[in-house]
Amino acid sequence: MHLLTIPLELLRHILIFCHPCDIIAFSRTCRSAHELVQDGYLWRQVWHTYSFDDPHFVLAHRQAVGLLTPDVEPLSSDYQWKVQFTRRMRAELLATKKWGHFSSLPSQDKKAALELFVSILEQASPAGVGRGKLRDLSADIEWAQRVLSESRLIAPGLLSPEDETEIRELQARIRSGMDEKEWDGETRCGVSDRRNRSRAFVYDLRNYNYRNDYAPHHANGKVNWIHVEYIINVISSNLQDLPVHIASPARPPSGLKSLRPYSAPGGYSPKDWAGVEGWFAAYLEKLAHDN
Repeated sequence: MHLLTIPLELLRHILIFCHPCDIIAFSRTCRSAHELVQDGYLWRQVWHTYSFDDPHFVLAHRQAVGLLTPDVEPLSSDYQWKVQFTRRMRAELLATKKWGHFSSLPSQDKKAALELFVSILEQASPAGVGRGKLRDLSADIEWAQRVLSESRLIAPGLLSPEDETEIRELQARIRSGMDEKEWDGETRCGVSDRRNRSRAFVYDLRNYNYRNDYAPHHANGKVNWIHVEYIINVISSNLQDLPVHIASPARPPSGLKSLRPYSAPGGYSPKDWAGVEGWFAAYLEKLAHDN
């Protein structure tokens, strides 16, 4: 029996349970299959079947705590479901390329994939909002963590000479939030080299001047994520030198999930959603409020 003799509603329902690569392969078999796969409703159902957050729930949760969500609203149209889903699949495919194939990829492809992962981290649902597991888990963050944990896309030594500085900044921005991983190798020498390079940069006073406000900034005011990563490397390596009974409570949460709004432990002001003011500032604010 020819597959297209099946009622279209049933065929769409079957495709929902297929892997996205299989759906794309099916769309290339003939013109009718290609037209069928353009249906926005199909891709919206595939999105919900795949391990992604519901963008409408994310939008509602972020609005509930006053966070901006410029990248979520376009999914209100059926066409955007397909566009955004294929963008994620393309980024995942690129991020899981083998070592030998990665260096030859065009710079614009690497940049587009890195920008997508950064946008997912920026637009994650806030922790502590919603019901049940929605408070503690984010499917988008879990997907990004799984794809990037062993990805060549953020490995520092695999860029070609023509890759622009912006790509290196995007890599450093993602690595800054990743769990501790020896990107320069698993050997003690690799760890030592990374630590020495980070210290040499962080403690070099020439990297702090009035043009960057004596902070990890560029002259144009944007964050210098390469500098930020060096700072995190220094702090992490210093914590490793502490005794276990001191280092364990002093070590901050790590991993991409710790980048979600309101994921910082302890009490803090609602305006300080990242918890950067610390518990003491929150304590003083509480005292002022009580008095």
